[in-house]
Amino acid sequence: MVEYMLGNYLVETGKITKEQLIDVINKQDSVRVKLGLLAVSEGMMTTQQAEEVGQLQAEQDKRFGDIAVDIGYLTQDQVSRLLKKQGGAYLSFMQNLMDEDLIDMDEIDLLVNDFKTAFNYSNSDFEAIKSDEVERILPFLLPEEALPYQRLISMVVRTLIRLIDRHMYLGQAVMIDELPEEGLALQKIEGEDGFLDCFSERNGALLKMCSVYGQEEFATLNMDALDAAAELLNCSNGLYVSEVSKEGRSLELMPPQYTAAHDVHDICRIPVFIGNVGLYFMVGRIG
Repeated sequence: MVEYMLGNYLVETGKITKEQLIDVINKQDSVRVKLGLLAVSEGMMTTQQAEEVGQLQAEQDKRFGDIAVDIGYLTQDQVSRLLKKQGGAYLSFMQNLMDEDLIDMDEIDLLVNDFKTAFNYSNSDFEAIKSDEVERILPFLLPEEALPYQRLISMVVRTLIRLIDRHMYLGQAVMIDELPEEGLALQKIEGEDGFLDCFSERNGALLKMCSVYGQEEFATLNMDALDAAAELLNCSNGLYVSEVSKEGRSLELMPPQYTAAHDVHDICRIPVFIGNVGLYFMVGRIG
């Protein structure tokens, strides 16, 4: 997320062009080394162990390093050392900007200070952005009334990063009074602290998300496309329900729907960007 949050600011202030930003982010994709490969190359894991963890990662909502620690293939200290070798998104982005001669090293502090001032971010806010960790970034993007939804939203975002676009990023969330009437992929979750959540289009990202997840190039946001969005929503909600069930909470997934004929209140709407187009994820209380 950090590369687009910072990168879009650099575009808006004229420091770089939109095309240059895309080129830099594409370069990050081509040079990023996976943790499994690093662990094998450093002699910390065998190829078979890395493949095993990779398979488990496809089935669980966990990072490679967390799974490897859980099953005893790596220690937390080893994971930390590998992550330093891999390089975080913030440092990789800054390094790529310098490699492309778009900024100089002595400009970084000034750019960062201007970015913090423009968005009224504190030093701790910026440290959270630099971490590129969803759980640390969400608290200052959500209004206070939406903080009870933070855990669910975090699950949705991590699912989108894993399955759709690892560079996706978020905008500032707001509370709204009602859902749009159409163009929705919606699911109701009944039980203790039940809720309703949905994806809706903003300016092209929902259609893009549907095409990526459905592995089909949808030309319009028709029912086939919305079915793909609903399947993705069901996947994320299923992970959330499974997680909270371990704490004794009972929730049940209802079949996906496509109209907002429900009594929903305390609705949080958070912009989600895939590339430079957006969609909305919304969640509210039912009843």
